[in-house]
Amino acid sequence: MAQVCRRWRNIIFGSPRRLDLRVVCTNTTPTRTSLGIWPPFPLSVRRDPMRREVDEKGWSNIIAAFEHSDRISDVKILNIDGLALEKLAAVMQGPFPILTYFHLRSFDKSILVVPETFLGGSTPRLRTFTLCGIPFLSFPKFVFSATRIEKLSLFDIPNSGYISPEAMATCLAALPNLKTLHFGFPSPLSRPIQISPPPLTRSVLPALTFLYFHGVCEYLEDFVARIETPVLGELHVIPFMDLIFHIPQLHDFIRRTEGLMLPWNHACMEFTGPGIKFILGPPTRFGVEVGCKRPDWQLSSITQIFSQPLPLLSHIEELEIREGFCLERTRWKDDPDVDPSLWLELFHLFISVQNLYVCKLLAPPVAAALQELGEGRTMEVLPALRNLSLEGLQPAGPVQTAIQSFVASRQLSGHPIVIQNWVGTTICLFIFIWMAIVNFLSRYCRIII
Repeated sequence: MAQVCRRWRNIIFGSPRRLDLRVVCTNTTPTRTSLGIWPPFPLSVRRDPMRREVDEKGWSNIIAAFEHSDRISDVKILNIDGLALEKLAAVMQGPFPILTYFHLRSFDKSILVVPETFLGGSTPRLRTFTLCGIPFLSFPKFVFSATRIEKLSLFDIPNSGYISPEAMATCLAALPNLKTLHFGFPSPLSRPIQISPPPLTRSVLPALTFLYFHGVCEYLEDFVARIETPVLGELHVIPFMDLIFHIPQLHDFIRRTEGLMLPWNHACMEFTGPGIKFILGPPTRFGVEVGCKRPDWQLSSITQIFSQPLPLLSHIEELEIREGFCLERTRWKDDPDVDPSLWLELFHLFISVQNLYVCKLLAPPVAAALQELGEGRTMEVLPALRNLSLEGLQPAGPVQTAIQSFVASRQLSGHPIVIQNWVGTTICLFIFIWMAIVNFLSRYCRIII
């Protein structure tokens, strides 16, 4: 529109802030020759995502934009290698007074630690900061120059950039506006040398509402013991697989966090190919995901994590057990390694569940486990259960035979259960896709007409 006429150009160029005008600089932009034709608008630096490889000329175009650090407002560079980062860090020494968004990602395992002068040590307006796969040892010091950060993401922190739980909790306390925190490590090697006793005073994160962590349980235990999050409403934890999950500090953290302890009555367990997910919601309030392919380890890990009674589980009235789209069906079908007692140990935790929904693939092992509860044991697990919904339930078959034994025992105990067929997530997905296709075709046909 700026090229329509001089009047339009004057109007547009006269309101750069209201129109949020920026000059986009990518690896394909001849930055040094093109910036001179524009007014001094803020710069938006991007790496062209459509190009897998960036040659030396492309990185030169991006580096040229950083020579105007006082004009850069946002940066998003994905898949940067070590050599390019070294050149980029060399020109990122000055202050960035108007930078509000910064996202830098690398998959280069040999990448070097960024220097202390990275981003010039002055980003007073920074709101969103993301580093992925890049070691940044001076991050605790950098935080004190970027105290307005609202969203912080430190993914795949390499071992060379390890930040201790104590240092992490201390530096986050300098971010009073922090609302969202994602951080984690790519391997179990990043664990504390030793877990020290909880401090007498904890770091308070007054605005934090969302916390995501991926790493070993020892790190998580030490970290949550050092923080207070009075308004936290959502917590996601992805611990590395371990034979024993001992997480008393996490349980204590949940108990003292009011936003996580609000009564919630729905839970979902999703079995995927690489692991198992446990989610409270919707909307999600607490989620745990453990990476392990063996079904018996999946059941055992979730049972261990929630083995200590939590008020969080005592309010659950609906439990949904479903399969993820990546679940290997042959791994669950007639798997002799899955002991029915593992299911019963898990069900012991759900004392208030009234409605249980089970997907088609997992209905046979669940029915076989419930069949183990003979007369006199029928009320040991799921004592409040009233409705059992099984996806793809047939009038006759092994699942029906196994479940009828459990139903008969509950009937004799005076706690009858209603069995019904459940339209599971797979069928609902196909219905949703079909409705979307029909909606698209109806609009397209209407346009053609």
